[in-house]
Amino acid sequence: MITIQVQFFGGQHLFTRRLTPEIERALPKVTLPDGATADDLLQLLNISTRHGRPFVSVNRFVQRENVTLADGDRVQLIATVIGGSS
Repeated sequence: MITIQVQFFGGQHLFTRRLTPEIERALPKVTLPDGATADDLLQLLNISTRHGRPFVSVNRFVQRENVTLADGDRVQLIATVIGGSS
């Protein structure tokens, strides 16, 4: 098992409104099985990628691909902003 730290940027409520109470109480720490990836984390946090994936930064490096996480990693999830008016 690995334990990572998770931070939310761009509206934490956008990420945490669908969490189970157990996971929400444990934040900012999240425990995942060895070999877990960034997408596994999103799935555990119940974050839909159907309308776009949030930016995922691991140890302050933005990851464009689904990366394998390691014990002690710090993962930042950054909400994407779409739309606006002219």
